Amino acid sequence: MIDLSRVDLNLLVIFDALMTERKVTAAAARVRLTQPAVSHALRRLRLLFGDELFIRGAGGMQPTARALDLHVPIRAAIGHVLSALGGQEAFDPATARRGFRLAMTEVMTVELLPRLIPLLRREAPGVDLIVVGSGAGEAADVVAAGGAELGMGVLPDLPEGLLTEELYADTLACVVDRQHPLLRDGRLTLEDYLAASHVTVASQRHLGIELDDILAKLGMRRRVVAVLPHYVAVPAVVVGTDLVGHIRQRLVSIHASHERLLLFPPPIPVPLPPLRFLQVWHRRDDRDAGHRWLRGLVRQAVSLGQGTDPPERG
Repeated sequence: MIDLSRVDLNLLVIFDALMTERKVTAAAARVRLTQPAVSHALRRLRLLFGDELFIRGAGGMQPTARALDLHVPIRAAIGHVLSALGGQEAFDPATARRGFRLAMTEVMTVELLPRLIPLLRREAPGVDLIVVGSGAGEAADVVAAGGAELGMGVLPDLPEGLLTEELYADTLACVVDRQHPLLRDGRLTLEDYLAASHVTVASQRHLGIELDDILAKLGMRRRVVAVLPHYVAVPAVVVGTDLVGHIRQRLVSIHASHERLLLFPPPIPVPLPPLRFLQVWHRRDDRDAGHRWLRGLVRQAVSLGQGTDPPERG
């Protein structure tokens, strides 16, 4: 058992900086120490916990399993100490040097980052982002495990200790080529919809929309001829074919060929639920001034996309 009376609490602050920055130089700048001082602290941390904690790899220092296990309780402890001492440190984005890790799917990087990064460069040139790829519905787990400070996506199952904010709601729509042979007045009838060949995305359960289960309950089925890993590829596959795809409405407008596509509600006799996109963070970061600023910047980036005109609905 570690003797707490012999632990320098500054080591925990340096550990947190290393977990956030994943580079000794950046961590040193964050805690206002020299690089040799942080390297010396890392050696002490390794002795303290009996583990390497960080291993050099592509993109910086990669935490060991032990470091990942330690990060959540150490961040929470630091937050409690700061609260007891009177609150969080101020954050000035114009002069701050800090890094944040964001967890999101590949689809969300295409949708959000082109709006978020320019805002970041203009308002906080010293702040860096590391985007951690996550599977659909997994961003909350990454945040809970300490792998990211902020996660985004459709997240139906949230671990304990996380706080959420809804960013926007989206809808699932049919998407076809404008020259699709079964189109009638810019739509497909239910009969033609079921008779058509479909392209779909592997496992829609993370969205809370189980389309084939819904059809089965109605005594209906469709023929799926292609299964893709994510929604970004759907428009490119549909263009110039007789395929019927489904995609989130917001995503079509960022596709280069969207003027050749037609969007309309799925012609099934029951409504589909909306897709609610959240940003999630750990309770330990809720009062952190820099984290509050980042969440606000994400909201601002999302609002820039709200006015994007969707493809014509026919």
